[in-house]
Amino acid sequence: AKDADATINLSRDTLNRIVLKEETLQQAKDKGDLKITGDAGKLDEVLGYMDKFEFWFNIVTP
Repeated sequence: AKDADATINLSRDTLNRIVLKEETLQQAKDKGDLKITGDAGKLDEVLGYMDKFEFWFNIVTP
């Protein structure tokens, strides 16, 4: 969007490593594999709304 508060540029490989928790956003940024343009605080705000689930949570309970 033209009026986005922040834009993130990264490769699919980098996204995969972040999703699989092999590295963090900050680690990818420090390595130069991720670039944030605009207000990085807005990214933190959006991520703060995300739920965090344990990997082995019960999908179906008895």
